[in-house]
Parts: sequence; C-alpha cells; structure tokens
Amino acid sequence: MKRAHAIWLVAAAVVVAAGTITLADRNEVAAAPPAVGEVRPVHSALDIALPLDRYQHSPADLTTIDRATAVLARRCLHDFGQAWSPPDPPPVPASTGSSRYGLADPDRAARSGYHPPQDAPRQPEDRPEPAPDAMMIYTGKGTTSVGGKRIPEGGCLGQARRELERGVPVALPAAELIRLDQEMFEQAQRDDRVRQAMADWRQCMSASGYDYADVWAANNDIRWESETPSQAEIDTARTDVTCRQRTGIVGTWLAVETAYQRRAIAERAEQFDALERGMRVRVGNATAALATG
Repeated sequence: MKRAHAIWLVAAAVVVAAGTITLADRNEVAAAPPAVGEVRPVHSALDIALPLDRYQHSPADLTTIDRATAVLARRCLHDFGQAWSPPDPPPVPASTGSSRYGLADPDRAARSGYHPPQDAPRQPEDRPEPAPDAMMIYTGKGTTSVGGKRIPEGGCLGQARRELERGVPVALPAAELIRLDQEMFEQAQRDDRVRQAMADWRQCMSASGYDYADVWAANNDIRWESETPSQAEIDTARTDVTCRQRTGIVGTWLAVETAYQRRAIAERAEQFDALERGMRVRVGNATAALATG
C-alpha cells in the first residue's frame, strides 16, 4: 500500500541515521501529527469539505436511490396483488453546508444566533392509507406469508434494498465509517495547531467581554435554550464569528482534520476503494431500476 511504502522510506532514513529502529519508533513515526497543507479562509458553511465526504452519497444520488427503492418495493407489492404503492419520496435537499465546527456564517449568526435555521414546514400528502395486509407485506412485520406466498425477509422494502446492494463489494461498515469520522474530529480538536487557534479565539472573545473556554461552550450556553434567539445570543454569535474569522480557527481546524482524514484513508486504501466502487454500483443499480420501473 502507498502509505506502507511511505513509512518504509521514513523508517529507512531513521535506520541510516541511528543504526536501528524499534517497533515503538515506527509507531511514533506513524502517530506523529500529519503535515498540513494550505490553510484557506472559511467564509461560510459551504466552504467546509473534508476527504471523507467523498465516501457519502450526494443528495442527487440519495434521491435516485430513494426513488428506486420505492419503485422496487412497489413492484414487489404488485406481485402480491396489492394495489397500494409506497409514496414517491421527495428529493433529498441540497446541502446547506457543514456545521461541523459550529458557526461559520456571519449572516446566520445575525439572523438566528446559535439556533438552527428554521426549515419551511412540509405539507402533508393526501394519500390513501395502506391496508394492514399491504403494510405487513411492505415491512415484513407480521405474518410470514400471504395466500401461500412467502413474504421476503424485511418485506418488500427489505427486498428492494437488497436488490440495490447487488454487486456492492464488502467495504467499511457504516458503523466503522461513523467511528472513524468521530475519531478524526477528536484527533484534530486535540492537535496543538487547533488548540493554539482555539486559544487565539478565546483571547479575541475575552477582549469583547466574553469568557468561554472554547467555541462549544459558547455554542451550548444554557442561556440559548429558548424558542427564539435573544439579542444577547445574536450579539454573542456575531462576535464569535468575527473572532473565528480574525483568528482563522475554522480554516486551521479544517486543514488539520483534512490531513488526519487523508492519512486515515491512505491507511485503509483498499477498503475505501471498495467503498467508492460500491457507491457507483449502488447508484447504477438504482438508475437501472428506475429505467425499467
């Protein structure tokens, strides 16, 4: 693997310099903080993108997968003589950016402080409710057969999902990907470069009369637990974002975590390659299902 080769070159250089290298030495080389590339300014949540994002389906792909799932489940239900069809899912909304590091947008801070933006309420769909038999066949919860015909494991929904996974190679399990994502976030937050940026942010906030240990203490201030943001919350959030921009903390944090994620991906190159191939296969299966549905 590429990373193994890179470590071997580093290890070889140490051997030449010191004569020997122990397992502990190699572990220390591997665990050293990764070098950081260009630190770019972050002006909004849309500027935040990380290497692991590449291994998540886009909103457009998720819409394709959701609609194909409905088509395949509908086909299965019709095979059981059911007239009811699962509703066509709405499109998955486009991303509004990442809140991974807390506030990043001055406009959002001025409008809603630390409160999440309010989504427009969805209008309820006027669709007929499924009969109990149809719901049992759709979900697989209840009887195991209808009219002598066995219901697929997990119902028609489960069968539809399995069809979309046909040919998808074994890769990182979703739980492992989530764990890795959280681990990289925590490693970056502990990194000395981020800690220094956090100290600079804290000093900036203190100069404006705010005493917070870190950005999360400001974000999670118990005073903000209200239905609507107060003026005090908005003023704090605006100062917070100003200090973030002055100190470049979000850009530094993003660059540092990017370096940690790239290293983690390189360490598991085969698994991530399989994950990427699997995403293409899944979308291809979904596209084919829609074309014949």
